[in-house]
Amino acid sequence: MATITPKEKDGKIIAYKFRTCVGRDENGRQVSRATTWQVPENLSMVRLEKAAQRAAADWEKQARAEYEKDLYDPERIKAREVDRTKTDFARFVREEWFPICIDNGERKPKTVSFYHDTTKNIVAHFQGQIVQKITAPDIQKFLIYLRTEKGFAPQNVHHHYRTLNMIFAYAVRQELIVKNPMDKVDRPKLARKKVDALSHDEAAAFFAALREQPLDFRCLLHLLITTGIRRGECIGLKWDDLDEKCGTITIRRNVVYTPQSGVVVGTPKTANSVRVIPVMQSTLSLLLMLKAQRKRENPGTILADSFIFPGEAGIFAARDPNAVTRRVKRFMKAHGLPDLSPHDLRHPYVKPTTKIFSTFLRKVHVGPTQHHFIRTSLQTGAAYPEISFPRSQYRGGLDVSEGAASIETLPPSHVPNGIT
Repeated sequence: MATITPKEKDGKIIAYKFRTCVGRDENGRQVSRATTWQVPENLSMVRLEKAAQRAAADWEKQARAEYEKDLYDPERIKAREVDRTKTDFARFVREEWFPICIDNGERKPKTVSFYHDTTKNIVAHFQGQIVQKITAPDIQKFLIYLRTEKGFAPQNVHHHYRTLNMIFAYAVRQELIVKNPMDKVDRPKLARKKVDALSHDEAAAFFAALREQPLDFRCLLHLLITTGIRRGECIGLKWDDLDEKCGTITIRRNVVYTPQSGVVVGTPKTANSVRVIPVMQSTLSLLLMLKAQRKRENPGTILADSFIFPGEAGIFAARDPNAVTRRVKRFMKAHGLPDLSPHDLRHPYVKPTTKIFSTFLRKVHVGPTQHHFIRTSLQTGAAYPEISFPRSQYRGGLDVSEGAASIETLPPSHVPNGIT
């Protein structure tokens, strides 16, 4: 039976303290529970004592029942401890999650910059709130706010959703919260942007206009279109990456720009992104012309370690990738062409159904001494006429997949190492 101890003030009972033993722990020690019962007003001493006894009995019964539940479900104890914890959200994100999970030296500068920007918006919105008190409706309202009031694009809203997922998943692992509120937040819908290849007329206009451009710009766009390499990979190329004899380029670097670090030369996006890619003869010819031009402009300089598409600071400095995008967009606009970015221009090359083959050429054996590389387009028949080859080079019996845009025949000596 619970012990009942009155608490007095100025000679008057104002409350009772109840204490009871609900069980014993693994060492045989008593497990006690206690609570304070405030005295109701306008009760006589006799009625007050009886009311206290009834309240103590009811509380003791409830305390024992709760203890029994804890024995069968230890997570209840953890949940109560979490409820008593108050972790400032902004401080948790800035001082713990971001330096440990993001800016930890394992991620590329562009990735760190990306999460820095999304985190800034999230922290500003939830400033002053407690991690344990943020609910799924709170997060849902924030995502709606980004879309309706801030005018963020669906992709940007999804970025914030993904970042919040990472933050609260880390909070669960650190046992700051028991359940992840993101489990009950609806995933933002993404509007897929359809990127089509240029039509025949647009492709003709594109290459006609490109012939009038400076040689380095022509080379850059030819590489993007005919190889499918990324913008950062393209401007990360050095002359030592070009194998003139085999007609290939080796992707070893990727160039990015972040507000925090400026232009950064790093490794390609993934381990599989380090690769050897065959270059079409027309593109190779342009590159050799550009190399000859560089030699004339830089007499006595060894070009091997210089960039093919350098920045304004000189041939050994990397170019800002955003400057490339701006130049491509100006070119497209000036010639009445679709508003496409360097990333869009590589889409006609990559296979639309999977990223696995997005930057690789499909090899087809036609005979013991011939190799054909087929590039597919997102738009059936929308081949770039400037880089296509005569049908006479395509021998009978070759099954061309839907949307085949062009076929290039390479002698065995031009087949990159590792492609079988």
